[in-house]
Amino acid sequence: MSKNYLWTSLKARLQLIRTTNGQHFNWLFLAGGPGLGSDSLNPLIQTLNLPGTIWKLDLPGDGSNLTDDDAQAFSSWSEALAEAVGALDNVILVAHSTGGMYSLATPALEKLLTGLVLMDSAPNASWQQHFMEVVKQHPIPGAEQLHQTYSENPNNEILKQLTILSAPYLFTKEGLKKDISFLESLPYNFRTCEWSAQHFDSTYKAKWIPKNIPTLIFAGEEDAITPLRLFIESADFQRPNIMLRKIKNAGHFPWIENPEEITTVFNEYVQILL
Repeated sequence: MSKNYLWTSLKARLQLIRTTNGQHFNWLFLAGGPGLGSDSLNPLIQTLNLPGTIWKLDLPGDGSNLTDDDAQAFSSWSEALAEAVGALDNVILVAHSTGGMYSLATPALEKLLTGLVLMDSAPNASWQQHFMEVVKQHPIPGAEQLHQTYSENPNNEILKQLTILSAPYLFTKEGLKKDISFLESLPYNFRTCEWSAQHFDSTYKAKWIPKNIPTLIFAGEEDAITPLRLFIESADFQRPNIMLRKIKNAGHFPWIENPEEITTVFNEYVQILL
């Protein structure tokens, strides 16, 4: 895979993945987490055949895009996101989980985007209450103790252990049988994760609704963290330019469990863009 990088003045990193002739779309993939980095979307990017150019975006301090002070660098995430999108033409931003929340919390994007795809994300912080109920009803042995250890000494290794231990919340039972080894190799960054937990996650609310740009919002029908119903139950997101889709037999990373339906949904969305 080519290592063609573009850095913005605010230290966001765009990595060129591949280009398909025929269209001038720039597909910009933004990961969730935060702290997991854009490598978490590699299995999705490998699944898709999209017209135009595919880029991966790592905000300053996220994933392997390290800085001298990751928490400080990441604190300008909104400006950095807008600057990164503005660096390209005809951008379709494809954002997963918390990355989708950052997108909806950045109103400047509305005038910069050609299209928007939100994957297993949420319109506000109510997802946290939902997820806490799931955790109470389906506790994972050892998770509470590991969380306590992490809170006392947050570091990348324990964040990695927590993420892998939490796999039953990320995937369906059938999904756990598939190849989820990508979780082992991600460039975890606890500083970015901690900054977001302290300054964003609990107070998040969408600051803009896509009114004109073609928008696709989907989630695995068994997503235990950010179920699609959070958008379905929001009147603001019931618009003719917004497609809402559930991905069958899938959780928080639906392309791992149902790549065929993911491909179909993206192809449907592409036809709207053309």
